[in-house]
Amino acid sequence: MKNIAVLLLLFVINNLSAQESYKIYSWESAQKLGKDTVYGITFAKTKFDSIPADLINYTNLRYLDLSKHKLTSLPSNFSNLSKLEVLNLEKNNFDLFPLQICALKNLDSLIINRNDFSTFPVQIGYLKNLEYLDVWATPIMSFPPAFDELKSLKKVDARGITHGKNFQEGIKERMPWVHFIFDLPCNCAD
Repeated sequence: MKNIAVLLLLFVINNLSAQESYKIYSWESAQKLGKDTVYGITFAKTKFDSIPADLINYTNLRYLDLSKHKLTSLPSNFSNLSKLEVLNLEKNNFDLFPLQICALKNLDSLIINRNDFSTFPVQIGYLKNLEYLDVWATPIMSFPPAFDELKSLKKVDARGITHGKNFQEGIKERMPWVHFIFDLPCNCAD
């Protein structure tokens, strides 16, 4: 019995150490470290309108916060950050949904609220691991059929977007596995 308890304890310890935990560095701090040892970067309290070219070399990134800047596009090689799991692009100036995001197969959380795009590309269906999408206060007109392919999707924050009751009920009915958060419906035509 004692041997079983020891084996169980070793199993639990082994599994706990296998779980990844990582520190999130500021860009200034991350630049002083080995690019392959940085798993999280935030650009909080920095202002820019384009992404530093060297960021693409941090290929082990799991978390990236590029919120509250003036970004209008992502570099074509942004998909090199293929291990990204969490991407925060809130409060930028995207007029179009950045296609490069759709190549991030490991992405499970996308925060892209308070931007200016109104449609999603068909390629959004490639994000098979996406669990959380925040498009709060982004003028989304529809959720295209490609969303039906996102079987891992659990929650969509779509508050601040004006839609009628029929639209809201229709999207919830179409994707019952997703918890949509909407404001109260408007009395507008659907």
